[in-house]
Amino acid sequence: EDIPGIGKRMEMRLWHCRIHTMEQLLKLSPKHMRKIWNNVTGERLWYALHGYDVQGETTQRGMFGHGRVLPPESRKLPEVYKIARLLLMKAARRLRREKFYCSGLWISLSVWKGSWGRKLSLPIVNDDQAILAGLRTLWQQVKDELSANITVYKVHVMLYDLSPAEYRQLDMLLNDDQERRKADILTKAIDKLNRKYSKTVISYGLWNPPKGGHVGGKISYTRIPRAEDFW
Repeated sequence: EDIPGIGKRMEMRLWHCRIHTMEQLLKLSPKHMRKIWNNVTGERLWYALHGYDVQGETTQRGMFGHGRVLPPESRKLPEVYKIARLLLMKAARRLRREKFYCSGLWISLSVWKGSWGRKLSLPIVNDDQAILAGLRTLWQQVKDELSANITVYKVHVMLYDLSPAEYRQLDMLLNDDQERRKADILTKAIDKLNRKYSKTVISYGLWNPPKGGHVGGKISYTRIPRAEDFW
């Protein structure tokens, strides 16, 4: 368990394979390690443990998302929507900073003894106007499928199906290029003003974070937040 990447679950899997010590682990073959891990990671780990210079695999960005545990006063649907909206705008800002477009939107709600989640296909976009329109569409499903009195404990939003900005493809069946160009110009102007003053001075709709503030600016296990995440 001192080896990076071997957590409790993998430790239990090794125990089930009757591997209890480092000596037993090192005596395995690369193919046996691969079989235990059920992927190439096990084989790569074998070579690393035996002194080979194994280069890490290049990772690719797959999504931009934010989640938040909701304070007691923000657990009914109208208030949940407001926070989901702020989280999504924060995710969209990161999407644009990293020079990506997205074509998918996903939202998940944690409720008592369960969860609700849906996804929506978008045109290839990164402007707030289009992304928030997608949220409104999904939120109508929330209201149609969940009780108005339901209590929501956590909300999570995600933008996925990413494509680099320089490779954006237009939809031949959706003649919205002129509208998208106008929305892009407006969104870039908003981003520029917020960067200039290092805070959210202008946004689509109200910008009213819940108690505790810093929506989307928490410390993550997978990335170090930037100053802009706390605006």
